[in-house]
Order: sequence, then C-alpha cells, then structure tokens
Amino acid sequence: MSLLLQIESIALSFLFGIVYSLFYNLFYYFLYTKYLFINIVSNIFFNLVMFGLYYLLLYLVNNGVIHIYFIIFMFISFSLYNKIFVKLRVKWLKNRFI
Repeated sequence: MSLLLQIESIALSFLFGIVYSLFYNLFYYFLYTKYLFINIVSNIFFNLVMFGLYYLLLYLVNNGVIHIYFIIFMFISFSLYNKIFVKLRVKWLKNRFI
C-alpha cells in the first residue's frame, strides 16, 4: 500500500470517527430506553450498520484493507468529538431549562 493511500485511509478513518460520534450522539435518545433488551439490540444494530459503512468506505478507498492504526485513529477522533459534543449538549440543556 502506498504512502498516499495510507494517508487517505487515515484521514477517512479520522473523519469517520467524527461522523460516527455525531450520529451516536444524535441518536442517543433513541438508542437508550429503560428496557435492557431494546438497548442491547438497538446498539448492536447501530454499531453493525456503522462498521459496515466504515468497511464499505475503506473498500472504496483501499480495497478493504484494515490496519490497526486506522481503527485507532477512528476511536481517537470518536473520543475527541464525543467529549466536545457532550460538553455542548450539557451546556445547551442547562441553558434550555434555566
């Protein structure tokens, strides 16, 4: 795999982590209910769809080759964006109910 293709794949992984975190936070209220079974099924389905989409994007970019550092970059960007989004959500909820 060429260096340019690896950089494109890392950038795709980083951006997909941000998109994954965004959708996760947007669907947060739909994914979590008071019923444990529904939580498990909805989370499994959501994660299967998202990782299927991730693999499809990697397949289009580099024929589906997955390296561990692609996944690491995706989880790093997911964590960073999730921290920012949760702070914004808490701030928005605070301002909304004051």
